[in-house]
Amino acid sequence: MEQFDRLLHEITAAAALVNEKCHLNHGKDVKPPQAVDYLCQHLGDMRGDWPEILLEIPICEECATALYEEDWLLFYCLTCNSSQWLMKSRACKYYPPWESIIFFYRCPMCYEE
Repeated sequence: MEQFDRLLHEITAAAALVNEKCHLNHGKDVKPPQAVDYLCQHLGDMRGDWPEILLEIPICEECATALYEEDWLLFYCLTCNSSQWLMKSRACKYYPPWESIIFFYRCPMCYEE
């Protein structure tokens, strides 16, 4: 039954992408491209103090590709859903090649509101 529920969820999610745009930052004056997939991440507390949630963010092909490239790092705020890309080769700080996403509870955008 669990496999059926998962399959049904995947079919429904894929159908929802038809009219969905990418939710990641592409710049101020750039129209977000068509979403082709979801960035999925399970979030929660291992001790069980907080309920586990599944974060599903519609993303375009360009963003999906960047997540697999070693030189790009995505910063994502869980409070306001803002995002920012960083090119690791130009960063002042060292980020390991395997690190592709850093989640924040609050970001500068949250403090500006």
